[in-house]
Amino acid sequence: MKPGKYVITGWLMLCMLVSACKKDDRNPLSTDKTAPGAISNVKVTNLAGAALITYTLPDNENLLYVKAVYTLKGQPKEVKVSMFQKKLLVDGFGDTEERNVELYAVSRAEVVSEPVSVTVKPLTPPIVNVFKSIKTDSTFGGINVKYVNVDSANIVFEVLTIDSVGDWQHVDFNYTSMKQGSFNIRGFPPVERTWGIYARDRWDNHSDTLRVKITPIYEEALDKTKFNDVRTNFANFIPQFDPKPNSGLNMVNAVDYNNTYVMKNLYDGNVTSMFHTKEKYDLPVWIPIDLDKSGASKFVLSRFKIWQRKDNYIFNHGNPHHWEIWGTNKPNVVSSNANNTDPNVGWVKLGEWTMTKPSGWEVGQNSNEDIQVANDGQEFEFPNGVPPVRYIGWKNIDSWGSIDGYTGFFHLLELSVWGQKK
Repeated sequence: MKPGKYVITGWLMLCMLVSACKKDDRNPLSTDKTAPGAISNVKVTNLAGAALITYTLPDNENLLYVKAVYTLKGQPKEVKVSMFQKKLLVDGFGDTEERNVELYAVSRAEVVSEPVSVTVKPLTPPIVNVFKSIKTDSTFGGINVKYVNVDSANIVFEVLTIDSVGDWQHVDFNYTSMKQGSFNIRGFPPVERTWGIYARDRWDNHSDTLRVKITPIYEEALDKTKFNDVRTNFANFIPQFDPKPNSGLNMVNAVDYNNTYVMKNLYDGNVTSMFHTKEKYDLPVWIPIDLDKSGASKFVLSRFKIWQRKDNYIFNHGNPHHWEIWGTNKPNVVSSNANNTDPNVGWVKLGEWTMTKPSGWEVGQNSNEDIQVANDGQEFEFPNGVPPVRYIGWKNIDSWGSIDGYTGFFHLLELSVWGQKK
């Protein structure tokens, strides 16, 4: 290395050292200690659990921002907005009591103006509106909770139950921002118990607790080790009636994509293995399953749960979008009547479902809630009154990557089914 290069290198190291040792300058942006004028023309619009405050800014070139100071749950809170805005939102209120808010104009030297005091009176908070809307009912293995969330607020429901010694025990949480919806709490025997449900928001405001006595409906998880792939056996016995959906072509037997993604992965109890059909098949795709290869049992089905292929494939690609489930005890017979209700004389339509995204966003765009819902597995209920069957057929009408398409494919990580053995 030449001597000149040593000199240059030394200067660079010295500059870096000086820069590293320099203290972070957090001084005010200005040394002008003149207090700005107070804001004026203040107006309040009360909202659900919040208030929107509009105002006129003082004529001051040194103005930096406006701040509101108020008390929330006994603690001081500040809201700051830039000088380019003429409104601010104060929120987090869990009731409709009147509150005082102090408004300040703040200069670049962090000098505050004289305060302007306003009174806000929030409207009914979202947690109270949601709580009033709650409706409960018994469901298979537990309790069903329906709600309306008119404010689309971020809400957490906590469900409790009384244990054998009379103490309240946490059962589950349910998070939502949807305008309305429902959820189920499962895994309980058909014995009457007391349940408690309350709503909570992100400021930890709580609603009252709804107390109800409900007896879960008996059900059991079907033993998936007894499931059997019968695509080859009954590929020619497919319930297809005019007018045929989508392309109108006959459905085909769903052939595995390769030896890695075989159908037994669909019910192997592992939510990391995948069943994947070949691609570019005519839709709908038909996937019949024997629920008890021993032939000893039939089942009145109550619900099923599916786990989508994850990561970039959530609500996309070959994950199911629109499907039907059919059932029968005579899988080698196709009834000539599309409205057949007797599984002993042919295939019976047990239900039809279309998967929706909590966010409602376009395919390829997923919210955190979309991702969480898919990763947790999605549950669907069969209609009441379905007949007992031994065989089911998943009729995949389209997938997320081929909505309303003529060709496509199908994949899932896992399928679980519940019901009553007959």
